[in-house]
Amino acid sequence: MLEKQIEKYWNKRADGYNEAVQEEMACQKKQAWESLLLKYIGQGENLQVLDVGTGPGFFAIVLAGLNYSVTAVDKCQDMLAQAGKNAEAGENIRFLKADAHAIDLPNESFDAIVSRNVTWLMPNPLEVYREWYRLLKPSGKVLVFDANWYLHLSNPEFKILSDKYRRLALEKGYQDTITPEQKEESDAIARKLPLTYEMRPSWDQYAFRSCGFQQIEVEENISPLVHDEIEQILYYPTPMFAICATK
Repeated sequence: MLEKQIEKYWNKRADGYNEAVQEEMACQKKQAWESLLLKYIGQGENLQVLDVGTGPGFFAIVLAGLNYSVTAVDKCQDMLAQAGKNAEAGENIRFLKADAHAIDLPNESFDAIVSRNVTWLMPNPLEVYREWYRLLKPSGKVLVFDANWYLHLSNPEFKILSDKYRRLALEKGYQDTITPEQKEESDAIARKLPLTYEMRPSWDQYAFRSCGFQQIEVEENISPLVHDEIEQILYYPTPMFAICATK
């Protein structure tokens, strides 16, 4: 089953992914993400925010530091274990194991839902967005940060560009964070996922409208804010976008 394969893969990646998150916590990227979250969610103590696909807890911890009341979910137990270790005692975070499309919480529980690098990995992304619509309070917001990470597997033009900028990044000192075996496994999973074959964020705009969201705001390229120089080269063909949909 694809969902079990995804869960197994990311459980194995938990330690390495946690190292990358620790590095983000210790540099200017943390402040960049804080600014973006405040820009879209707004300031307000005790706003109820759901972090979907929290991984080792980066967004959950940043959100709690902004005085939001945070619930963070992930389907991978090893990721949640790392998140629990990373969160400081006293931070207002509730961690739950759950699938993005089936979160066992009441309707209209949250003022905002955020995710980063999550929806590309969903076997059923439209179902995920419908679930998030259910969980949002009236006028609540979904905030998605993602990219066309695996479009090169389905689009030959993107493959050429991806290979070109990967070579340039390697020349600048980029080092792979995953093994060749992990890359092969990740590619095999991505080939089975629907968003590998869609151009985003155009697809997301359509999906949010079909779910009933009223207002949609898109930033096509936030990479200069959240990526370092080498990452901006590496991800030049597939910059990270931000999309904010209001219920």
